[in-house]
Amino acid sequence: MGFPMAKRLCEAGYKLLIAVHKNHEKVEKLKEKGAIIKESFKEVILNSDIILTILPADEQVKKVLLQEEVVDNLKENQVLIEMTSCSPKTMKKIFYVYESKGVKVLDAPVSGGTGGAENGTLTLMIGGDANLVVDVSPILDKISTKKVIVGEAGAGKTVKMINQMLASIHMLAASEAFALAKQSNVDLQTLKDVIETSSGNSWVFQNKYENLMSQNFALGFRLRLMVKDINIALEEGGILELPLTNLTSNVYKMALQDYGEMDISAVSKKVF
Repeated sequence: MGFPMAKRLCEAGYKLLIAVHKNHEKVEKLKEKGAIIKESFKEVILNSDIILTILPADEQVKKVLLQEEVVDNLKENQVLIEMTSCSPKTMKKIFYVYESKGVKVLDAPVSGGTGGAENGTLTLMIGGDANLVVDVSPILDKISTKKVIVGEAGAGKTVKMINQMLASIHMLAASEAFALAKQSNVDLQTLKDVIETSSGNSWVFQNKYENLMSQNFALGFRLRLMVKDINIALEEGGILELPLTNLTSNVYKMALQDYGEMDISAVSKKVF
């Protein structure tokens, strides 16, 4: 997700600083677009007014944003836009540390898939100050078409967590629907056409059904990251049993070893 978003910002003329990254190929492509590569996160922090992060999980968020050389070099009135799908607990910790340094923070996870990132049509679920959202809207508008303020810092991560919980369940439901249609000799394209204009439709069904038909699971949102997001929901659920989410989690975990690096639609391999 980060690469197409960064690419759009470069193409819009923003001066983009990137810390050295293990994905050298994508870094080089961004460099060709005008991005400036720095040797450390500290160098990025020292030379930036707005810091934008989108990382795989809580572990990386804490490792990057709470490391001493980053925190010690934060400047008053800098802005952090944190877009990772991580836990609300981690986001609140980041908020308190950065706020104590005078940094303004937006909790702004995204939804819309890689296609949305490439086309600049992502939805942002924002926790933070509405006036700050207005201030940074020229940047946010380059990557999104919908910005929804859902509360204070941490609320964005909570709403994203709920979205991911629903999406994971919808993916399994679509897989079972596809399997039943196939077994019943229903024309699979006709089924898609009908469901897309019926009450059983969902974003997941519309956008992942072609994967089920082609059995091509190479591109999209990695299954291992969805497992991470489901785990966040179960942890935050606390005393709630969340029975459907627990069942969904079990199926994704069964698919994790063989299909963890593939798109979430690969979970269907555990259905049919």
